[in-house]
Amino acid sequence: MLWRKAAVIGSLWAASEIVLGSFLKNAHIPFAGLLLTGIGIAILIAGHRLWPERGLLWRAGLICAAMKSVSPSAVLLSPMVAIFAEGLLAEAAVRLLGGNIAGYLLAGALAMSWGLLHKIGKLYLFYGPDSLALYVKGLEKLRAWLGQPGGIWEPLMAVLAAYLLAGVSAALLGLRAAASGETVPLRSGGGELFRPRGGGKASGYYSVFFLLLHLGVVAGLMVSGRLPLLSVAILSLVYGLICARYYRRSSALLAKSGMWVSIAAVSVLAGWLLGDWGSGLRMAARAFALTLGFAAVAQELLNPRVRRAMEHRVGPALFETLEYAFATLPLVLGSLPSGRDMLVRPAASLRSVISRAPCLLERPRRRIFIITGGHGSGKSSLAAALAGLLRAGGQKPAGIIAEGYWGQGKRAGFDLLDLSSGGRTPLCRREPGGATRAGGFRFFAEGLAAGRAAFSAEKLSSAGAIFLDEVGFLELEGGGWAPQLESLLGENGPDLVLVARDYLLKNIIARWRIKPSAVWKAGESDPPAALAVLRRAVD
Repeated sequence: MLWRKAAVIGSLWAASEIVLGSFLKNAHIPFAGLLLTGIGIAILIAGHRLWPERGLLWRAGLICAAMKSVSPSAVLLSPMVAIFAEGLLAEAAVRLLGGNIAGYLLAGALAMSWGLLHKIGKLYLFYGPDSLALYVKGLEKLRAWLGQPGGIWEPLMAVLAAYLLAGVSAALLGLRAAASGETVPLRSGGGELFRPRGGGKASGYYSVFFLLLHLGVVAGLMVSGRLPLLSVAILSLVYGLICARYYRRSSALLAKSGMWVSIAAVSVLAGWLLGDWGSGLRMAARAFALTLGFAAVAQELLNPRVRRAMEHRVGPALFETLEYAFATLPLVLGSLPSGRDMLVRPAASLRSVISRAPCLLERPRRRIFIITGGHGSGKSSLAAALAGLLRAGGQKPAGIIAEGYWGQGKRAGFDLLDLSSGGRTPLCRREPGGATRAGGFRFFAEGLAAGRAAFSAEKLSSAGAIFLDEVGFLELEGGGWAPQLESLLGENGPDLVLVARDYLLKNIIARWRIKPSAVWKAGESDPPAALAVLRRAVD
């Protein structure tokens, strides 16, 4: 339950970044990053006031950071690290001083201060030790120009004080937002299903070997200060271009002209202030390669094999929580105020968000049943018979059944049966056929369209159970009925009966993180027995 509460707070935090972040970006609001961090801190504090439990804050930071991993943004590792660190610092402050005003104010101050430390760390990481010399030389020249002598620490202390004050203000906002204990029901609608996507090379993921290779190259670039300048420049250019060629997140960064202009400006400034143009070029080469390299690492971290290895190491709790958080996010997005309201009326907006958290915590999920078996084992026949028994018992079946189409004594394809209307449409045939291909079959556009229509909200309303026959290779690759399946898995509603081949069952369960209430094997389970199991689950 603690992880589930953290999923609610984490998804609220992630949703605020989506809604408010989009508004700030489109409105070109200055200090957008600080504002987003402040809103995140306020959500953490308000959430902890609602559920004052040990370990909630760092878990919420971890969940929000993990949800950030599926953002379309090419720059991911830096904000993910920052979000998790903010949750850890807030947790440390509350444990130190307790869940009281002093603890919350310290939590806000420490979490916000990470933004400054994070920026300084990024500059040192991307530009190397020369960035420190650049700061000292630049400050000396500025003080000489202004005629105001002093040390190198006063400006940093002044900026840090401003960050700490901003964090305290964000914490006060969270306390004010949590003042009302009223629970508000969720508003319906809003928010497209936001789920992590798996996949193989077609999705841009490669291998654990390449992940380790990138980590090794990045580590090498960080300690390349003693290599000749020409070697560093060539290696950085080649590595960066390779990343841009094979990784879409890296290639997306090449279009960010503003970022590259700022890197070039910093490098030129460094060469002038340090009196060494080689140092400026070295800084530029390092920043170019590491920026594109970290984007490639971020994409490799989405590799399903990496995820399975991490799950084996840390256990299933984190990943089950993430699935809950991703499934909850559409409801959160639909209930959030607009970005403008969140900026103009932050306390009232946050209060409305936190008041809906208990409803998110108790959100039920639909049950999943699976019919499986080999080729020609009678999977579709079992599904059709179960649907018929449901209809005879006064319940409405919905969804689709793929009925075999036979020609010259052989299965030549499948027709789609819409269980709501009873209509049949040719779905696929062996060569020749439609444009979409899976295995030895080609799918017709009209059959796919009829299947999508069978899962419309109108046809699924008042259904006793929903059938999807079948989930196969096409769906595992993201095609076919994959969008409809993902939508159904992310919602509450009638029981869902899936049909899948036995040799794909393990991959399907892993791909969509399914926990079936029962698995029926065609040829060994009869329809009345399956119906009895389904009714017991309903009861």
